[in-house]
Amino acid sequence: MEETFTGYIDDLELFDASSLAPEVTKRVVFGPGRFWYDYTMRHFSLPAGTVIPDHVHDWPHYMIGLSGTGFVIIEGKPLEIPAMGWAHVPGGVTHGYENPGPEPFVFLCIVPTEGDPHMKLKRFRMERAVRKVSQK
Repeated sequence: MEETFTGYIDDLELFDASSLAPEVTKRVVFGPGRFWYDYTMRHFSLPAGTVIPDHVHDWPHYMIGLSGTGFVIIEGKPLEIPAMGWAHVPGGVTHGYENPGPEPFVFLCIVPTEGDPHMKLKRFRMERAVRKVSQK
């Protein structure tokens, strides 16, 4: 089997991210099963007017804006993330996201794999498969 080293984001599996907000799309660029095990790089698109409510968890986020303009709200303070801008959200702080603009806000977001429910499950299944093989 030939390994692929390049590709297009639009060709990657589209995951259901509606638990964040309606119509938010997510694709995983790197993570378990594709070059990265402990971290996951996701590609998100937040439609105009989208708000992801405040929430908190233990892991950090590392973000890079690709197009449009959005805001990360950290402990009530809105911080702009323009195209080609970056942001860091420390673990353990209350944060949310907002796209008040007229176009989608598209960004990359890196989290430890435990911070993405789809990739956390994928890593668990990969680990379980390895244990089964090694037990034989």
